[in-house]
Amino acid sequence: MRDRRDNIPLTHRITKLKSILLLTSIYFVVQIIAALSTRSLALLADAGHMLADVGGLALILFAINYTRKPATLKHTYGFYRAEILAALLNGVVLILISVYILYEAYGRIFGPPEIQGLPMIIVAAIGLGVNFAGMRVLDSSGHSHESHVDNDHVDIVKKLEEENLNVKSAYLELLNDTLGAAGVIAAGAIILTTRFYLADPLISIGLALFILPRTWSLIKKSIHILMEGVPANISPEEVKNAILDIKGVTGVFDLHIWTITSGMNAISAHVVVIDRSRSQTILQEINAILEKKFKISQATIQIEPYH
Repeated sequence: MRDRRDNIPLTHRITKLKSILLLTSIYFVVQIIAALSTRSLALLADAGHMLADVGGLALILFAINYTRKPATLKHTYGFYRAEILAALLNGVVLILISVYILYEAYGRIFGPPEIQGLPMIIVAAIGLGVNFAGMRVLDSSGHSHESHVDNDHVDIVKKLEEENLNVKSAYLELLNDTLGAAGVIAAGAIILTTRFYLADPLISIGLALFILPRTWSLIKKSIHILMEGVPANISPEEVKNAILDIKGVTGVFDLHIWTITSGMNAISAHVVVIDRSRSQTILQEINAILEKKFKISQATIQIEPYH
């Protein structure tokens, strides 16, 4: 059962995330309008950064709400993979935006249009304020929850901890986007003072190239999870050796480790034991090691008398 103490920090965090999502979404629309009216490609590129934030925050809220739906007979693991599918879609959209910005920037290098510098500076400055406000809210959201829980609440606490990691990730995204806003301000200042309109496509190229690596990383991680690859922070050989080190275990085979969703890893394996009468004791030791040492919470272990 869910305890009220677990609901309080989670509800508080969701409320703050929704307020930041609303703020960034409004600014994203303003940025798009300003980019079209000023013909600034740098503003459009920075809007791509803001879209990444909007998508990331929406993804976090989507994951918190949708993935808490109970499992069904057709979806026995629940709906955790929806988070990964949404992340993959978000990454593909950002790649397309970056490619479009690079294409437009290439064309403008040979014939940069006249751009209004002052509106660029004003809109980007507002963006800095939005980013700082978002970071301030995230920095104070849900740092702790009740540390004393019984066994019925272990899974809830783990999920809360993972959501905290997602919030930290969103915080870093906003922090990185301050660089984009600063770049637009720099481009606007150069254009305003020197009429060097080439600064706009050059900085937009830099901003697009800044988006691509983190977006590609997001896509690779999403595909890796969907392909049920081994989590990057877990070594199958180390897991196998840790199980073999348990007294009474003589073999491990058909070992599979994969990720259900971010922060939730699973394992299945066949373990050979000498004394079948100690099977339950050995099984408890294996689960304890997997949980404490490798942070694997979903384990299916089959005890075998021989291999």
